Amino acid sequence: METLFKKREKITVVDSIMGSGKTSWAIQFINESPEMNKFIFITPYLSEIQRVIKNSSKTFIQPEQKGKRSKLASLKQAIVNGQNIASTHALFKKCDAELLQLLEAENYILILDEVMDVIDEINMTKDDIKILLNSVDDSGDAIVSVGNKGKVIWNAKNYDSGNYQSIRNIANSGNLVLFEESKMYWLFPTDVFKAFNEVYILTYMFKGQVQSYYYQLFNIKYTFQSVGFEKERGYYLKEYGGRMTENRQELKKLISIFYSTPSSNRDINKIGEKFNAFSKSYLTDHLKNLKYRELIKNNCYNFYRHKMNRSTKLVIWTTFKDYQKIIMPAGLKKGFVPINARATNEYADANTCIYLSNRYMNPMIKRFFQSHGIKVNEEAFALSELLQWLFRSAIRNEEPINVYIPSSRMRILLEKYLNNEI
Repeated sequence: METLFKKREKITVVDSIMGSGKTSWAIQFINESPEMNKFIFITPYLSEIQRVIKNSSKTFIQPEQKGKRSKLASLKQAIVNGQNIASTHALFKKCDAELLQLLEAENYILILDEVMDVIDEINMTKDDIKILLNSVDDSGDAIVSVGNKGKVIWNAKNYDSGNYQSIRNIANSGNLVLFEESKMYWLFPTDVFKAFNEVYILTYMFKGQVQSYYYQLFNIKYTFQSVGFEKERGYYLKEYGGRMTENRQELKKLISIFYSTPSSNRDINKIGEKFNAFSKSYLTDHLKNLKYRELIKNNCYNFYRHKMNRSTKLVIWTTFKDYQKIIMPAGLKKGFVPINARATNEYADANTCIYLSNRYMNPMIKRFFQSHGIKVNEEAFALSELLQWLFRSAIRNEEPINVYIPSSRMRILLEKYLNNEI
């Protein structure tokens, strides 16, 4: 059956470097839009919600849980009321069939601040998946079947409750896929993006991120633009010239990557010399050694206290969440910034950064996309994640920063980026 959203405009990816004014453009765009235009602004952080609410000339509401009414129910009611909405990625990911129907019936513009986690692994063992795939109902019909691109279809209409209730709900929402009969994944419903009049995604290096591969998987079309600024007109969207047209010379002057010198009593980069050093699997193995943990901590302390002579208030650091407490450098308990931090100015005073990670895409998710003929660029993914994190610091205010990246792979990627080589 034909639906209205098939006639609507394409998605626009506003691909501009962090600090170039993407959110400022979005707020200006909202303020200059006709009163009849209604917006849903989705961002990872509560602080950015408050920024939009405070600076917009339109009235925005933030969905809230009140009594027995959930945040999702509050979001739906706000759409029914025709209100402008500012909320988080976490709530938007809970989108269900009912919310989709409401969006299709209204004329909303979506502004998505930073890409979302559009694919998540379902916590289900291979054995349980096998049992489910081979299960039949009282009539002998299969409980589930697998359709195009691994989509899991729930066939058992009389299944009310049980061990697979949550799986049934995800499948009935059209968001469940099977991969190699050993993994199940939740996928964000693609029709949500089609249900808006317009969609703007504010990010940087989109082609290196999982959401771009998700768009390829479902053949979702989009166009690129970037942000410009002129004193007379303020922020505006302009033609996207690609990453290699960027002038990164000023950025290069502001980012000092730490290297040991011949006069140093020890080389604190040596610990990350191997190509896979500081990857999650590498740390899982090496952090079993208590002395190895101590060495990492000592190197970090040596960097910010002795090499840089910095107060802890000016230092931020990161690693994978599972290892945060294990390798926390002395004095930096309050300086931890999550490895996936985006779209926040909370740490913009920090001028000293410690990055204890070597980023790779989840190997099963990578294989899932590759199995559908989609080429995954691991370097672009790793670099985009690193840059997003670094731009939580003072660099976003065009102030100089010092960076310690013991992983040789991540350090080289940053060097190549600053030299316009990638």
